[in-house]
Amino acid sequence: MSNFWKWFALVFVLSLVYFYPGWIPGHTFVMTDFLTSSYPFWKLASLKFPPPKWEPFVFGGLPFWGAPHADSFYPINQLLRMLTTPGHAAALTLFLHSLLGFTFAWLYLRSIGLKGEWAGALGILYAFGLFWTSMVYSGHIAKMVITAYIPAVFWALEGTLKGSLKYAALLGLFGGLIIVAHHVQIVYYVGIVAIIYGFSYLIVQIKRRNYRHALKVFLLGLMAIAIALMIGAPFLLPQYEYITKFSVRGETKSLSFSKTWSLDWADFVSVFFGLYSGVFETYWGSNPFKINTEYMGAVLGFLGIVGAIVGVKSKNWRPVSLVASALLLMTFMTAKVNILFHLFHAILPGLKLFRAQSMAAIPLGFVALALAGHAFLNFEESKRLMPKVLMGGVVVAVLIFLLGPNLALRQGSFAFNPKILEIFDATGGDRLFVLLRTLGVWGLVWGILKNQEIKVMTAALTLALLGYGESFFLKGKFIKPIDETQHFAPDDVALYLKEHPGIYRILDFGYRPEDNYLALFGVQFVGGHHGQQMQSYQEYLGCKALMFNPFNCERLINHFQILDSINTRYILAPVGIKEAARQEAENRANPILQNFADYIAKYEEVFNNERISILFNPDHFPRFYGQCGDSVVPAKVKAYDYINGYYEAEIEAPSQCKFVLTENWYPHWHAFLDGKPVSIERYKGTFMAFNIPQGRHLITFTYDSPLERLGLQLYAIGFALVIAITIFGLWRDRVK
Repeated sequence: MSNFWKWFALVFVLSLVYFYPGWIPGHTFVMTDFLTSSYPFWKLASLKFPPPKWEPFVFGGLPFWGAPHADSFYPINQLLRMLTTPGHAAALTLFLHSLLGFTFAWLYLRSIGLKGEWAGALGILYAFGLFWTSMVYSGHIAKMVITAYIPAVFWALEGTLKGSLKYAALLGLFGGLIIVAHHVQIVYYVGIVAIIYGFSYLIVQIKRRNYRHALKVFLLGLMAIAIALMIGAPFLLPQYEYITKFSVRGETKSLSFSKTWSLDWADFVSVFFGLYSGVFETYWGSNPFKINTEYMGAVLGFLGIVGAIVGVKSKNWRPVSLVASALLLMTFMTAKVNILFHLFHAILPGLKLFRAQSMAAIPLGFVALALAGHAFLNFEESKRLMPKVLMGGVVVAVLIFLLGPNLALRQGSFAFNPKILEIFDATGGDRLFVLLRTLGVWGLVWGILKNQEIKVMTAALTLALLGYGESFFLKGKFIKPIDETQHFAPDDVALYLKEHPGIYRILDFGYRPEDNYLALFGVQFVGGHHGQQMQSYQEYLGCKALMFNPFNCERLINHFQILDSINTRYILAPVGIKEAARQEAENRANPILQNFADYIAKYEEVFNNERISILFNPDHFPRFYGQCGDSVVPAKVKAYDYINGYYEAEIEAPSQCKFVLTENWYPHWHAFLDGKPVSIERYKGTFMAFNIPQGRHLITFTYDSPLERLGLQLYAIGFALVIAITIFGLWRDRVK
């Protein structure tokens, strides 16, 4: 292991440089989805463990576990959140998981017989691969966390295939960790590759009539799956309940939905040549935009291709299963142009739940790592094959350059946005440079490995630094540092709302509409940026799109007074919106704008910083109130503890009334009237209410989910089983 620690020390330094200055307190990176959507909920998750039960900030209130905004049960990130700020925790976790990715890549490659030098070099290529580090810009932290554990899953799987009880327990542990990292789609892809890998081994054993060993391995695999599901239970159980019964994301998905955000052929060549990847202004493929790359790196890509060919020639079950997995993953990635995807969409259970199939590039990166390992396991054959692969790459590169935009779909961006072709024409020199750079690296790899005078350690270190250098050179597009403290400092709008606290909602038209920033200061929204909205809430507002836009909500635009009923105290909008809405409605003769202009005419401007105006709604309904005939009787709120799921209010009812709470109904809310349980009805289809008699009453709402309690118990049992079985396995090995 001394060789490992030398490599690890190198990776530690390289990671410090690569992710600088994110690991320094007060710093983070531009992570679009994380910063605009998840940041406040990471802050909320950091307050306690187990995490909060309910979050009322977006879309009328959601169960925190069922509609997860944070990977609350993933131990490393939860610990980091509790120790430091959300942005620093998110940046620091990237540094830590690059180290974990290297460590597990090393362990896996060593388990299949690779020398330490080559395991170290390939581990570095994996630890800094752009196929996962480019996800920093998009802020998809779960995908990056899972990347680190994919080699861990296959390292433990290798031990399980040998019949080891302790490795089966570790397989369950790593499987559980990638589940609670909370990205079901990546887990799905990894599971498919693991199944192909494991069953390929079992088929070999059955052919050799090793029935007892095959049965033992199969049973160990079932045990590992059971442990993984236990550890993943507090994520899986509440989310399954919520998604399948309450969320708009649980609706039936079509084939066209599954094909969105996949790759056309122009995008696909980026996997091997690094083309057509950038941030907004440099992307010209058929997706609306691209802010990451699937590029696996020139060194890893070249060695992976070589390893695939020599591995299949050797007829060894490992590379054969890996090549089969690679072909399947690449079919997913090219869903929009690959007719085979239609077949898999029809026969593979669960596949139709997902879109953005291009993210199959993440497990493909591991497959490339494993196949590159087989290139070194068949070293002499690989060296003979390398010049042929290089020449094949030259031919493909020439075809790519000559085909140009014809390699992409003549639909999507090309059909509707002429600017895309302008970008293509303007980036011709860049594409030529990228092709030459990639082929140049391939040539260098061949030159290094064919030179008999270079020592193994020198060759391995050179390859590692070559791959790292390429990734470091390109990472500037995707890893951009920012000052976290400045980015999330309260501005004058936030300060105004902090100075006017209360239980109310705001509708944001022009301040930071695609941002949950104000949730940091306890402000709740009518809509929200990114979420798993409740179907009932969407239907009440008449919204159909996943991304909230009030002018796309049919019921709302025909009856803007709905905003009053959902506790909307303020509207945030550009200065002069009332006058502008009236003028625009007259110019366009637009009845929707006219209705809106009539509605906001009653709002009073209470804040104006010459850019943003805060308008006060005098008719907004309270969060807790009694509907007593035609009159609304506000309740006195005595406790509003959404973190622990406990609300308490007092009301003086002049007659028999309906007590209303304008937060989304969910079956795990329970109500008590003067200490006695009462049945909650779904008010207006989405909120909560029950009847109360005349007089003074104490109202209590508590949130308690037996499914969440069961998930937490299984989570603890799963970890306990891993510890117990691993200790027992180690003891048994020592006795033997």
